[in-house]
Amino acid sequence: MSTNKETRHITRRDALQAGLALAALPLSSLLAKNAVAQTRPVTKVLNFTTGADMAKAEKEGEFLFYTHDSEPAAAGIIEAFTKDFPKIKGKYVRAQNGALFSKILAERSAGRYDADVIQFSEPSTALDFQKRGGYERYVSPQVDAYDPGHLSSPVGDYFWIAVGFAGLAYNSNLVKAADAPKNWKDILNPMWKNSVSAKQATSGVQFAEWYELRRLYGDDFWKQFAKLRPRGFDSRAQVFDRLSKGDDKLCVLAEYAGYMLVKDKGAPVVFVAPPDGLPAVPMLNGIVNKAPHPEAARLFVDWLMSIRGQTHYQNNKYLYYGSVRKDAPPMPGGIRLRDFKLLVPTDMAKLTASHGQFMKEWNAMLGL
Repeated sequence: MSTNKETRHITRRDALQAGLALAALPLSSLLAKNAVAQTRPVTKVLNFTTGADMAKAEKEGEFLFYTHDSEPAAAGIIEAFTKDFPKIKGKYVRAQNGALFSKILAERSAGRYDADVIQFSEPSTALDFQKRGGYERYVSPQVDAYDPGHLSSPVGDYFWIAVGFAGLAYNSNLVKAADAPKNWKDILNPMWKNSVSAKQATSGVQFAEWYELRRLYGDDFWKQFAKLRPRGFDSRAQVFDRLSKGDDKLCVLAEYAGYMLVKDKGAPVVFVAPPDGLPAVPMLNGIVNKAPHPEAARLFVDWLMSIRGQTHYQNNKYLYYGSVRKDAPPMPGGIRLRDFKLLVPTDMAKLTASHGQFMKEWNAMLGL
């Protein structure tokens, strides 16, 4: 565990990557939120409402946040919340999605309940955790600001805290604008051989890209791409660092959040949004069952769902995620998530069934 200045590292590889998907939920189930009564008193704090008991939350004085996000991103979230609520000290544990899932399952099996709030980067992981009774159901007063499809069913287990999405990016010092890719099929051009990067199979966004482009263009698409001898890396920081320095000319999994970070530093990198759409994955956040600090956890979740929390997720340079909140402010550059066409897998059964094939093909392509 850690404060916002230090964290416990979890280095075990993503062990239980189950894939990512949107649940194909019946409309009647999604609308069930309207039938759920909010029985907790609601209090207005700062510029948002919360169902947390503020006196009890301050008496608890702390909470622990499990997240898939990077170290500086997690620290920034805790710092922003603590600035608003100095009597409540947040701590965090961060790890890749599968390792985080494995950790909390192992803890719960041993009768340990350390985490208060958890955030996964793959919907299938959140759904699995839900089936195991992992969430403490809490219907936040913020739910009306979200469409039903961005909330769990039943409502109150988790919500879409943000959406990460990826396009293409190239080094403008090495690639002329006329030669730059305009759509996804342009990445098959032999000119990119030995100079193109992607992410490794542990990436949920990479799985989404593989699945969606295979759906659009057929099984042969990635076989042709493999001939270019792409390099694969664990993090978006690595791929953008290589692209900025000219080690690679093209990145085929250019996460927008990573692009904005290097753009802010003046790197010669150009982002391309192919017209067929951008692979995207939602991040899902909820309170853990038997949370040791339940009132502080409720306050934290309400803050995350509020304009204050969502603005942080969109504007913090280590996040730059898009918000699905109905009244979300623009992202840096004046854009909103709805300005992009997103490709999000929707068929859970097909997606899950294809995961083994993805792992085998992608690792073989990267020589792993």
